Amino acid sequence: MPFAVPYLVFNGEGQDALTFYAEVFQAEITSVQRFKEMNNFDGDAVFGERLMHSRLIKNGEEFIYITDAPYDVFTTGNRVTILINFTSEEEIKYAYQALRTDGKVEMELQVAFWGSTYAQVTDRFGVFWQLNFDQKN
Repeated sequence: MPFAVPYLVFNGEGQDALTFYAEVFQAEITSVQRFKEMNNFDGDAVFGERLMHSRLIKNGEEFIYITDAPYDVFTTGNRVTILINFTSEEEIKYAYQALRTDGKVEMELQVAFWGSTYAQVTDRFGVFWQLNFDQKN
């Protein structure tokens, strides 16, 4: 069954927020990926150190994801997105097609460099969705 995870977006304060929320909620930091780890990264050193993706786990469950927005896409008010982790490729493809109808594809459905099938879509209501299917799980 798919499950949702709040995805908090920051403007360079992602690492501080990750540490803070891990302490506040007594959660475990289980993943930290930086933009410099992306294939063909060509940004500056400061941007390279920003969080591309990080994960907090609480009681063995996905709890909160945190990222820093790229310089040109951060807008006050877009700090929270919804990430849905799907359990099958059919589910993610169906949701992707439905959300993109009258919406805007931010990132095409693809196998991302970290191995998951992944997409980003803003739906017709302006809600930003991250869709993820990890074939390993």
